[in-house]
Amino acid sequence: MTPLYSSLKESDIAEVISFFDRWSGKNFYTPEELQYVFELSNGASFIARVENKIAGVRLTHAPGEWSNAYKQISPNKWKVPRAEVAYFKSLFVSSDFQKMGIGKTLSSMSIEVLKKLGAKAILCHSWAESPGNSSRIYLERMGFEAVEEHKNFWLEVPYECVRCKPRACTCTGVEMIKYI
Repeated sequence: MTPLYSSLKESDIAEVISFFDRWSGKNFYTPEELQYVFELSNGASFIARVENKIAGVRLTHAPGEWSNAYKQISPNKWKVPRAEVAYFKSLFVSSDFQKMGIGKTLSSMSIEVLKKLGAKAILCHSWAESPGNSSRIYLERMGFEAVEEHKNFWLEVPYECVRCKPRACTCTGVEMIKYI
């Protein structure tokens, strides 16, 4: 069961939506949102497959105009200009394939592309309510540091949060940054 890694392709969008519906919550991404992520990726988003089944996905915005689309960010606390900051939008690895290094490999592949694209930093939001705070711990091990906490970070996303359903998501997003 060796994972095979590839760049996200436009033809992967429907399958990636189904993957996130299963693991992150129904309707986490619409086809239009995932198309937007794909367009802003510039080759920095990746998929891992095991036996032709998606095992993990790293969605990334290349440095540039992505930050204008997000409200809950704190650019005044960053050490580099907005235009030089990339964004780790989402990372998820199926529970069937965790503890195999897939998440780390997907993120490392993305970081290498981002460096070539001129990124000086990567921003992300960790899920504060993740089991055992695993999201933040994972990111800190990768060299990310906390910038700001954003309560109700996903409140405006009309999806079925795996923690909060059936009500709207009230989870906290911890803005984190890694300088590269």
